[in-house]
Amino acid sequence: MNSLLIYGSVQGNPLYNCSSKPSFQWTQDLGTPRMFLGIILMIFGVFVEIVYIPCLIAIYKRGLLKLSCYKIMFLLGVTDMIATSIATILSGYLFIVGAVFCSYPELIYVAGCIGLGGWVCSCALTLLLVINRISDILAPTISEFLFTSYRTWIVSLIPISYTLYVICFTPPVIFNSRIMSWIRDPLIFEGRSKEYFNPIQIFNNIVLITGTIVFYGAYCFFMRKRQMGFKISSGRNVFIQSIQICLINCSAAIVYTSMMFFKPNEFIVLFGELAWSLVHGKMMLSVTVKEVSRMPCHHLPDNESNGSTRNDELVSKEFCCQRQRKEQHDFHVMI
Repeated sequence: MNSLLIYGSVQGNPLYNCSSKPSFQWTQDLGTPRMFLGIILMIFGVFVEIVYIPCLIAIYKRGLLKLSCYKIMFLLGVTDMIATSIATILSGYLFIVGAVFCSYPELIYVAGCIGLGGWVCSCALTLLLVINRISDILAPTISEFLFTSYRTWIVSLIPISYTLYVICFTPPVIFNSRIMSWIRDPLIFEGRSKEYFNPIQIFNNIVLITGTIVFYGAYCFFMRKRQMGFKISSGRNVFIQSIQICLINCSAAIVYTSMMFFKPNEFIVLFGELAWSLVHGKMMLSVTVKEVSRMPCHHLPDNESNGSTRNDELVSKEFCCQRQRKEQHDFHVMI
């Protein structure tokens, strides 16, 4: 959004000024309509948005926000819904019409800011979530200090502030139907690609993704170690889900980082675009739908019933003392 903040408008910034040609001419010269790809992305995006809504409502109404991991997952879900509207639904439409930056400069610029912000926020919240889970195992005292009650929301302000900085003060990603991706260069001027360089994007893709892989690996290792001798299937599920998540995140990060330095094969670019779409649809679709719907009623708070002492103990153990639980059923909600 720096063009809007500094110049007052998108095309007020000389680097994003499309006045040399009418918009339809830019589309004809640089765009390539991709009807099938656009329709597929739009269908997937609408499906993800429809599924996310009841999942987030279920997390809220069932009192799951009392658990620190679900607080982070709720924020991650909201972030993914916003990012999905850019990465799949809007991208699908732009693919259908064969758009480039100068086809809709204001729309694509603002969407690129929000889309990049959604990506970095999703990466940061995913890393925060795995830190939340692994701290329960290795450093329960620190976990208690950072993630008890409202403190989870305060800690979550770190990735949110980071996201707002990226949206407001760094160059956006720009859609291009011919390249089949959101890139840094609007391709208005030849030989000026370096002026659109965004170091924060590289930092995010290298540091946060690497950190996520390391913490997921450690999480799986300690989960496996703690479950030795117990017939608990969730450990294997955590490992499989962690591998899937890391592969999807890394695939998108590697492709988009490489595109800042050279032009990859178009199939690799397409793979990166699809991986970015999956990054924002993976959480609720792969985990929350199943787990929230299967969670027994006696694990949830009952506001209308006084309950027995035994029921009170169950609620307390589930929502107030979850870090002391020996069974690891809550860990398979890891994202």
